[in-house]
Amino acid sequence: MTLSIWLDERSSGEEILDEVDIAIIGGGIIGCAAAFLLKSGESTSGLKVALFESSRVASGSTGRNAGFVLRGIQAYYNHAVKLYGREVAREVFRFAEENQRQIRLFAENTRDDFDMSECGSYLLASSLDELDDLRQSADLMKEDGFEVEFLVDDPTDRDFYGAIFNPKDFAVNPVKLARALLSRSSATVYEEEEVFAVKKSASGGKLVVSTNKRSLVANKVLLCTNAYAALGSYALAEKLNVVRGQILVTRPLKKRLDALDSICYANYGFEYFRQLPDNRLLLGGCRQQFMDEERGFGDSVTRPVQQALESYLKHRFPECAGTPVDYRFSGLMAFTNDGLPLVGEHEGLPNVFCAVGCNGHGLGFGLNLARMLINVAVNGASAGTFSVNRESLKKPLALASSGEKGP
Repeated sequence: MTLSIWLDERSSGEEILDEVDIAIIGGGIIGCAAAFLLKSGESTSGLKVALFESSRVASGSTGRNAGFVLRGIQAYYNHAVKLYGREVAREVFRFAEENQRQIRLFAENTRDDFDMSECGSYLLASSLDELDDLRQSADLMKEDGFEVEFLVDDPTDRDFYGAIFNPKDFAVNPVKLARALLSRSSATVYEEEEVFAVKKSASGGKLVVSTNKRSLVANKVLLCTNAYAALGSYALAEKLNVVRGQILVTRPLKKRLDALDSICYANYGFEYFRQLPDNRLLLGGCRQQFMDEERGFGDSVTRPVQQALESYLKHRFPECAGTPVDYRFSGLMAFTNDGLPLVGEHEGLPNVFCAVGCNGHGLGFGLNLARMLINVAVNGASAGTFSVNRESLKKPLALASSGEKGP
């Protein structure tokens, strides 16, 4: 988000500035969804849109997670009710459910292939206390009209105490989904162009978006960079806690593993796994053992976490013993003090609007967050519970669990 004078490739003379209605910063799931929704919206379809991505589209956290599209947040439903109250907890879970509906509708209307698997998810209890939380959550969710099943036995036969089954959760290839959304938009896409400044124009009525290669004038800017928003904004840095998640992926196994057709979360989401269509086993998490080391912007894998993942693999999946690991990667997540996303106008920068702080649920929130962001930026709507200026952000809440739902 900074540019040295030596790396500035713009011409030193009089600049000729392109002009757009909306500039999107960030080519992850939210930015790509925003570009798609701007084209498909009745009131926005004629707008001129540009999207900037510092690397390649979907190369950040969108392309570095497990591909889970879950109905929920990092806190189980019973904890969410205690934290936010029954009405807000129900609203947040419905928001994620609507996000799932929008992805399914996109798949149905476009027939684009992004490896969508209607497999459902298991939330697996790693302790009796967690099993009790799952039981309470299932009871509350059923009362609030959510489709859910509580299981007193381990559906995976891997020494868990029981589970919740969410039949409507599913998995995708997140890179294919983001790129499919963007391909259906009319946005001009600038890859490998990191935005280092957004400033008021000389006239004060518009915004100038600058990279090392160009400057562009926009009426409005949509900031969709999630964790990386904290690097370029003091105001957002105070509201975002950036942490790293790590994943390993084995070589293809010889066969499908028994009872592992669904995507799985365990230990309040601190461990998660799935078997991919080509029979590889994807396993992520274990950062809770190294919380201090996993904070910050270091986008790399570390020996302690990877060894912890290998130990988990050996314990829970003994049939994978000796299977080589083909991929080890990490991604950054942005958590907020109260565990909910931030949507609204940026403090001190009129006409710059953000949708960040996904708390490890970028895929679970992305399309619906993009829709809310557009409604706020273009139509002047309120973000309500997700408002960037809400009171609950002023002090941390004691989340019952801070499990990860992303990389």
